[in-house]
Amino acid sequence: MKAILTMIKQNGNKTENERLLFDTEKSKEICEVKNVHGFVVEKIYLSPGGIIFSKIFSKITNQEKLKVQDQELAKEYIAEHHPETYIEIFGEVKRA
Repeated sequence: MKAILTMIKQNGNKTENERLLFDTEKSKEICEVKNVHGFVVEKIYLSPGGIIFSKIFSKITNQEKLKVQDQELAKEYIAEHHPETYIEIFGEVKRA
């Protein structure tokens, strides 16, 4: 699945919008997000350019769409729910 999405970048005091092509076939699938009933509602991907994005599934409309994620929130989710995958992708973290 492909989509051109707008990513907001902060450059000092200036905010810039950048349109980028996201492609699930050329990106690495990181993990799935399941709802309380165990259904996959989202798949999280890492683009070749290092941007985290999601493919979101809607059972109500029976449609799929791509969405750029808040990069820090997405990393927190992956770290909490898939720590081995986080380490594999983003590197080792300090042990508690």
